[in-house]
Amino acid sequence: MKIRAIHKGEFEYTESFVRKIFKNTGHTDGEYEKAWLKKIREKPFYIPEFDLVVEDEGKIIGHFVLSKFPISQKHEDEVLMLSPVSVAIPNQRQGVGEYMLREGIQLAADSGFKGIVVEGDFRYYRRFGFRTSTEFGIHASQKNLPPSEDYLMALELCENGLKNISGEVDYSMYND
Repeated sequence: MKIRAIHKGEFEYTESFVRKIFKNTGHTDGEYEKAWLKKIREKPFYIPEFDLVVEDEGKIIGHFVLSKFPISQKHEDEVLMLSPVSVAIPNQRQGVGEYMLREGIQLAADSGFKGIVVEGDFRYYRRFGFRTSTEFGIHASQKNLPPSEDYLMALELCENGLKNISGEVDYSMYND
């Protein structure tokens, strides 16, 4: 397995890849997640070097994006959002997700970011050190509440990285 930044010519492929993976969950048709990825790439918070794919024998088997993310309209140069995260169906539960997230977390830390927020299955993300975001004073906006408080998580990338960062996670900037 090899992780690398995506090539612009792979945008359409990865958007379809994300749709297919999320459609397979049974919770969505994947169209929202495909559109979400496209919106992330169109915003000024997008960091091309943090739009990453995992390849195995030349084939993309995983994809995720870390993008700058403002907490209460601040801290966008300190905090990243992890979303979406996708692993090819035949490669799930084989360590691909763990590999790519560990590499991405290290890249973010090495780049000087202080933290990462993610909305997802807490049973999965806690193995990487993510904790419920409210432990850091970071909470979901009333405009986009997760299924429960546990699903919005944050990870400090350095000691006390989120100590002076608190506020609201609001995705409405992607609705423009």
